[in-house]
Amino acid sequence: GAPFVGWDNDYTGKVPAQNITYNAIYGGEYDVIFVVDGTEVQKTAVEYGNSFTAPADPTKEGYTFAGWLSQEDKALSEYPTMPAKALTFTAQWTINQYTITFVLGNGAENVVLTQDYATTITAPADPVREGYTFAGWDPAVPATVPAQNLTITAKWIINQYTITFKLENGDNDVVLTQDYATAITAPTGFEKEGYTFAGW
Repeated sequence: GAPFVGWDNDYTGKVPAQNITYNAIYGGEYDVIFVVDGTEVQKTAVEYGNSFTAPADPTKEGYTFAGWLSQEDKALSEYPTMPAKALTFTAQWTINQYTITFVLGNGAENVVLTQDYATTITAPADPVREGYTFAGWDPAVPATVPAQNLTITAKWIINQYTITFKLENGDNDVVLTQDYATAITAPTGFEKEGYTFAGW
């Protein structure tokens, strides 16, 4: 398949004054092109039968480089030397997977998702925690999987509750508004005529 490029002795086109043998020389240069995502990154003219070198492995966010593939769907390793034709190699990619961990903070197990890069993230249902109101996620849940593992933690706001002490002695009720799980101090020093306080 290589083209003829000349003879190995000085060929004049005239019969010399001696017997002579001319050996045909075949060769020629062909382009080797390397393409990454539609962009030509290297183009080299290589002599037939010579070896050639690929550029440095490319990088791409969210993907792992998986080698070069020719227009004939052959790997770069299948071309130890230059054939008698141009070659175009295209970068191949394998999509990466990343882990998104949702830390609920309510005693339940974390919700762990492992997904391909750039796929849609569906957050778990809003968690529930006694005495608290769910206030969203920190950081905010991205629409799609980023090119890294990610930990997202539930935010909580402590609830307040009202404790009403009815003295039942004609005095106004004693009303306390406090955060969940804080210590309650009951009122003291009140009386009721003709009665002894016996508890709540």
